Amino acid sequence: MSEFLIIHYKPAQESTLQYWAMGADNHPSITLGHGNLEELKAIARGKKVTVLIDAHYTVLESVRVPSKNRSKQMQAIPYAMEDHLAEDIDDTHFAIGKFTSGKIEENKVPVIAIKRNLLQQTTNIFSQQQIQLEAVTADSVALPGTDSQWSVLLDEDSALIKTGNARAHSCDRENLPVILQALLESQPGQTQSEHELNTPDAITYFYKEGDTEAESLLDDIDIKIDTQCYKNHPLEIFVQNLKEISSINLLQGEFTVKQQGNLWLKPWKSVAALAAFWLVLQLAYDSMLTSQLEEKNLHLTKQIEKEFKRAIPDARKMVNMQKRVERRLNDLKSGGSGENKSGFLQLLSKVSPTLAKNETIDIKAAVYRNNYIDVDLTAKSLQDIEKIKNKLESIPGIKTVLSTTVEKNSVKGRLRLEAKG
Repeated sequence: MSEFLIIHYKPAQESTLQYWAMGADNHPSITLGHGNLEELKAIARGKKVTVLIDAHYTVLESVRVPSKNRSKQMQAIPYAMEDHLAEDIDDTHFAIGKFTSGKIEENKVPVIAIKRNLLQQTTNIFSQQQIQLEAVTADSVALPGTDSQWSVLLDEDSALIKTGNARAHSCDRENLPVILQALLESQPGQTQSEHELNTPDAITYFYKEGDTEAESLLDDIDIKIDTQCYKNHPLEIFVQNLKEISSINLLQGEFTVKQQGNLWLKPWKSVAALAAFWLVLQLAYDSMLTSQLEEKNLHLTKQIEKEFKRAIPDARKMVNMQKRVERRLNDLKSGGSGENKSGFLQLLSKVSPTLAKNETIDIKAAVYRNNYIDVDLTAKSLQDIEKIKNKLESIPGIKTVLSTTVEKNSVKGRLRLEAKG
């Protein structure tokens, strides 16, 4: 599992940033710390980095929209948020999210608004240090809070008030009691029942351990206050709500970043590319060799079939050629043994001198079967074939039978040679 790095970012305090590194099991792998961007560059390597922007620079609201279609929601949200903004909507970037806990209000979506140029500056600052950001959101998102259980977080100079799953307000520290009381009081036009519905049952109050002024700051608030202290920094509270942090990411739309993978892998990319290149070359070379071998094998197969056809002209199928040739050779050997005067070797020994000395004919094939030899030959004229037939008949113990076919420029003949007696 990936490790996490949570950075709390106050644009006015870029020189020193608070951070919290988390292990793959979501437990702190190092203590809460602070450092400059150069120091964070080394810490961020190999981790999923999330930046929490101080709530004073963002607006978090739950907005009612008429459609569930995301593109239509993005068209409607700037106008629905216009009353909550001090800036022009054309200069504002909006990001929509989803509710992860508590009551989900019908036709409402959580929205964060931030100055477009501020978000651009923020992403540029971290990009210059090669810190790849997975998410940017408001720190108010990471503060727990529901309609019935509000939260107040107090730090050294400011306060954050969470009044619902996706509603937050920020103010100076000294103005916290006044702002909180105003939020608790009925709004103009609200009925008594609506006021009671929007009033929380209790408020969770987070402040730094040892802050004596904070202990009595909310004494005049007439609602149950549950106090919780953090030791050093509000990040101790924020990191406990990783699920909430991921619910709204400002890196949407024009700020969507293309994932580039872990930066520490970059030096190995050229090695991997070279290895892949040589692998492709090797595969291409092997493919070429395979193709050449297949072509050569096909050529040899055709040659074998041609020689097989010459050896056994009456063969109809080119199957089991080796065994069939061996069988034919064995038949020839058996025909030349013992006292069998009509065997192939005896016949061949008698007629071969006459056939070899004659230059007027061309012998195409000779087949031995059933004690006779069929010789296929061609000549320029019928007289040439008749002459060779007469010479063979004059050999003692040889009987000849001739059949011929006359073509345009040659004569084809089959001469059967058989032993007499």
